[in-house]
Amino acid sequence: MDKLKAMHHLCCIAEVGSFSAAAKLANVPVSTVSRSIQALESELGAALLKRSTRHVGLTEIGKIYLSESKDILAAIDRAEGRVGNYQNAPSGVLRISALPYYGECRLLPLLEGFQARYPQIVIDLELSNHTADLQRDGVDIAIRGGSEPDGRIIAHRLVDNTHRLCASKSYINKFGMPQTIAELSLHRALLYRSPAQVWHWHVESRGAWQRLDISTAQISNSIRVIRQALLTDQGLAMLPSWSIEEEIANGSVVWVPLPEIVSTTASHPAGSVYMLYQQPQYTVPKIKVAVDYFKEFLQ
Repeated sequence: MDKLKAMHHLCCIAEVGSFSAAAKLANVPVSTVSRSIQALESELGAALLKRSTRHVGLTEIGKIYLSESKDILAAIDRAEGRVGNYQNAPSGVLRISALPYYGECRLLPLLEGFQARYPQIVIDLELSNHTADLQRDGVDIAIRGGSEPDGRIIAHRLVDNTHRLCASKSYINKFGMPQTIAELSLHRALLYRSPAQVWHWHVESRGAWQRLDISTAQISNSIRVIRQALLTDQGLAMLPSWSIEEEIANGSVVWVPLPEIVSTTASHPAGSVYMLYQQPQYTVPKIKVAVDYFKEFLQ
């Protein structure tokens, strides 16, 4: 027995006073309404209706059951309405996990415009170098650097994250531009530390990657900190273009022309920055509009 349908049929009978009129109101055969009410009364062990040749009315217990049934059916209608609104209007909490400096540099400037467009979405933003598990950690969108992830999640490439050797123009004016790998021993390095390791600099020699002989000025897990040390002439750094594009454009930072250097071993390339999300979750309005918005403005 479909108890919800039986409740609906009972409401129809109470409204129109007969089985035939209730069947017409519910758009079902009279026999369906009759069987539905009989099954409901049988399960409850109580008569809900008083039947006569001219009229069908409610018993005392039938009136009580009718009142509760109306409340239940109204609650279901409200719940279904909320689901419908949720599917049509993006809303709810959107959890984003992003690389700290990329999040500060590229993502934060977009959030004001995003929330103006979608005011019912609440942004919950975590800036962290630790890799988030989208399903386990309840993260809707993650922005991470590295090689392309496996096929279990959608990975949309946002920008190249290859690290290149650079220096401030004033540093080069003070200490000179290194022209060879050997000349790097006269300089100091600003090194990045990931959650797994310090990214020492390497150079390929005789088919293998060798760690460079260069003094270390500073180590940090923050690109912001390394960038600031670079701009204050404390050493050379390996940074991705997106982190210093403005300084490269205005000439205050220059690339050091030693392209064979990498900031970790060749088996751990810097790769790209990706926006990650689960394919089934793309149907959720808040996630769909966010993914589309960030694709448009972060690409």
